Amino acid sequence: MDKVRQQMIQDNPAVRERLLGEALRLFTEKGYASTSVRELVESAGVTKPVLYYYFGSKEGLYLEIMNGISGLLDQRINELQQAGGTVRQRLLDFFSRLFVGARENIPAVRLAYAIYYGPPQGAPFIDFNRFFDTILVMVGTLVAEGVQNGEFRQVDRSALAWALVGCHSTIMEEQICRQTPRIGHDGLLSAIGLILDGAAAKNSAKELP
Repeated sequence: MDKVRQQMIQDNPAVRERLLGEALRLFTEKGYASTSVRELVESAGVTKPVLYYYFGSKEGLYLEIMNGISGLLDQRINELQQAGGTVRQRLLDFFSRLFVGARENIPAVRLAYAIYYGPPQGAPFIDFNRFFDTILVMVGTLVAEGVQNGEFRQVDRSALAWALVGCHSTIMEEQICRQTPRIGHDGLLSAIGLILDGAAAKNSAKELP
């Protein structure tokens, strides 16, 4: 009977999600290194074999959370590559989607920031620099396209890409670090729009959607 009950628990998707949720909460509140497997399973109301069944280990739980963030970024990049419209429109849409995706997963994003900026916690290596580097490359590619097709002036392409990505990063940190952010989605689009207005070729600036 115990084996049957165990199998029912293991085959329940809600149990897997509960483990992920409790792991995210504990890793964020206590730190990765200070969270034990015992605490994880007790908090989720399961046994160790159930955790091992789904994730293999505490490390596996952590990697699943981080892979979720990585997958979200890859999805946004793919959407950008498939999008049409002006460079301005694509940049605004890209930063909007990044912002919304991060806001919807803010606990996981906070954990990533804590691991990246905080003291070493013995967590499995994640190349967090890839996230920023990938965004910078994609934005830089769009900026170059805008300069080439005459949508933007002959500006310093690297500087414009850094200004855009830096603006997005600063406003995202506001969401992560403050209980009540002073600027949100609309403010992000307004700020990005102002930067693009400054780079726009004469008579090509467009109003924000």
